[in-house]
Amino acid sequence: MITKYYIKEFEFSERDKWKAYIYFPSDTLFLDIETEGISKELNEITLIGIYKQGKYIPFIKDMNLEKALKYLDTTPIWVTFGGENFDLPFIKKKFPFLEMPIIHLDLFFLTRRIGLKGGLKKIEKQLGINRKTDGMNGYHAVKLWKKWTRFKDKEALRKLILYNKEDVKNLKKILDYVINKLLFEEERNEKEGHEGIIKI
Repeated sequence: MITKYYIKEFEFSERDKWKAYIYFPSDTLFLDIETEGISKELNEITLIGIYKQGKYIPFIKDMNLEKALKYLDTTPIWVTFGGENFDLPFIKKKFPFLEMPIIHLDLFFLTRRIGLKGGLKKIEKQLGINRKTDGMNGYHAVKLWKKWTRFKDKEALRKLILYNKEDVKNLKKILDYVINKLLFEEERNEKEGHEGIIKI
């Protein structure tokens, strides 16, 4: 495993920090949380979904939620969608002594750099990414959790986990697409720069 210190030594700029994933894919995790609601003061995390090196693991409240710390604490690069304003504040509240990642790639901002607009589900549709839980959103996730806690409805919990799994696995598909676009733009800009020098 690449140490956090080693990644710090690379000194990726804020604009180019997406390149860290190219160099350190095995030290990257994709993260998505489900919660009881949108307020980090009033609501708690119900599920932390982590996708790392092709493996998805759900960490569920009152079951194994604290075990997510092992991954969060030892993985220096996190990828989220909208995590800057949602996932990370909730995680900071739940695990106050946990250090935040060396590099956080928030796809909400990266997708806009290449002209994609909208939330996660809308961007998935633009890229032709299909899901079994099509039509579900965060509101449905909250309701499924309530069904599980009140009635021990195993089907509700299964659907919630599947919904989260698709959310978090699709983050990788979107990041791969974004990186290909950014690399293409970089290559094109370099080529245009060289052509300009030759003309002069």
